[in-house]
Amino acid sequence: MRIRLVQPPLIQPRYRQLTLPVVGAELAAAGFEVEANDENVEELDLSPVDFVGITAHVYNAPRAFELARAFRERGCRVIMGGTFPTVAPELVAPHCDSVVVGELEGLAPRIAADARAGTLRPVYRADAPPSLQSTVRPDLSLTPRDRYFRFNFPLELSRGCRFSCRFCTARTLYPTPRTRSLADIERDLAQYDHGLVELLDVNFLNDPPFFERVLPLLRGARIPGWTGQATVADLAADPGLPERLAESRCRAVFVGLETLEEEGLRSIDKGWSRPGVFLDVARRLREAGVLVQVGIVVGLDSDTPESFARMGDFLDEARVHTLTASWLHYYPGTAQWEELRRAGRLLGTDLRDLDGNHLVVKPARMEPDALKREVSKLLRRFYGFDSIGRRMLHRGMAKAPSQLWHHLFQNAVMRVYYQMVEAAAGDDAAARYMGGARRDDRLEKAAADGSAWLLDRVFG
Repeated sequence: MRIRLVQPPLIQPRYRQLTLPVVGAELAAAGFEVEANDENVEELDLSPVDFVGITAHVYNAPRAFELARAFRERGCRVIMGGTFPTVAPELVAPHCDSVVVGELEGLAPRIAADARAGTLRPVYRADAPPSLQSTVRPDLSLTPRDRYFRFNFPLELSRGCRFSCRFCTARTLYPTPRTRSLADIERDLAQYDHGLVELLDVNFLNDPPFFERVLPLLRGARIPGWTGQATVADLAADPGLPERLAESRCRAVFVGLETLEEEGLRSIDKGWSRPGVFLDVARRLREAGVLVQVGIVVGLDSDTPESFARMGDFLDEARVHTLTASWLHYYPGTAQWEELRRAGRLLGTDLRDLDGNHLVVKPARMEPDALKREVSKLLRRFYGFDSIGRRMLHRGMAKAPSQLWHHLFQNAVMRVYYQMVEAAAGDDAAARYMGGARRDDRLEKAAADGSAWLLDRVFG
């Protein structure tokens, strides 16, 4: 039985993901002959195959549905999984032969047996989240490193989160927080081939004692460094953590700050977050030589021109390394989406707009265009050359001079990224995430690879 795993277009096309290697390894262990076709780095392959597996987020679901239809017209049976099929399987089911809801671990043998017998079920869903104590090694041959930017090497320590933020799908994807075995983590880390190791965990401090056992593996690995995501609350709980992170060659920590407004935090069920202690957390991290990346959610009901001005001042004071702004959005099929629909606050129904780069919820206190101008103003201020220079002036740079290059490189990348996002607002909306002819980005990849190679040398 041969299955082709197809990855539709992503927001960051050449950014290396772990989905295809993990899914492919699980299916291969269950008896499938696996091949991969990533539309982000190669042309679509519509040649005959027994089965097709398509992974989908919500924003690229229209393309996933289009692909499913094309393969089914050619007689291929299509299985769909991923974030959107897990959150809203009833909306995905009409477009394919079978939907996988949740994690594949534990389900692959059942799918393979049914596929062999010609009796694929409409929906596959585990009775309980699978144990992660013995996992199959990801098959990185499905994502050859020369096709992707050299920025990152994805690695998973755990899944799930003990928090349940209203805008986040982690609790739906991974209802129970679980950790992987140290042996499997060490095995996967041994496959390292380029870039900074990127911990994919929603919160690598979700289980602090477990993470302390992981630190020696990261410290002893032959890597230039690593990055990951954690919460303000968890980082603040351990004053000595920044030094231990620095010793393990942690280069940057991403923190979902979301907003400084208490009303806004409560509206997304994140009232437990403590932006008031963030300044001290950021200071301790940067003085240890660890850069601080921040994510905010824009489009909250608490957003006003004054709140954006406060945020800009706050980020400057914290000497934040990079800023990511994501527009508030919810998935169709969720209670949050239905609540907004009934209130008449949805500004459209195009799934492709649900990528975090588009205003999709009618603002409570500002006109839509005014809100978009405030977001653009904040991003232009943050990624202005004077701000980039000002934010790198702190004692941590003297302690870890290699971070200076990291700071300049990442800020240059993010500055260009948001310029491209703003410029794309006037592009042909019908073409977004819909595949077709790939643009020639060889020069872009060569420049990115050269910069990443230099970054590796600096950290090495």
